Amino acid sequence: MKAELQFFMLPSDQATFLQFAETHIDHINADQTLCVGDCELLFQASSQVDNALFIGKLSINSGGLDEGCQDHNRANAIYRTLRKWIKKHYDNRLSTWTSGKKDSIGRTRNQWLAPDAKQWKQKNPNADMRFSIESAVHFDIAPEFSQMGGIEPKGKKFKARSKN
Repeated sequence: MKAELQFFMLPSDQATFLQFAETHIDHINADQTLCVGDCELLFQASSQVDNALFIGKLSINSGGLDEGCQDHNRANAIYRTLRKWIKKHYDNRLSTWTSGKKDSIGRTRNQWLAPDAKQWKQKNPNADMRFSIESAVHFDIAPEFSQMGGIEPKGKKFKARSKN
């Protein structure tokens, strides 16, 4: 079984996260694998090409009864600690839309936006956040509910029913 958390982070966000992670794990390999005993937490940093930021991931293969590592309980606990830290410090109020269909916006709560990446996105109207360079799905900071308008339906088709 694999657990995964996805995020958008700039190199400064990555440095802050890894600084926190280092206080919980045994060491970090050259390929940015976070090692806990004989277990590995896979860390894939977000990548940035020009004005586009692509999603990064933190995952763990918790294995089954006959596979996995001996320190899987400790590794799972540390994965949960790192996941909680990201959820506490990052924002998940994101919306998505598909290329060519910007008027059809959806909400997502499964991806997280790091603080410096959020400022970068807010200051740069041409900034693009996507799963990958080939992905047609784009991410944006979701508007506040107060900016989205009221929930009262408009038009005759949606006329409220009488309360009688």
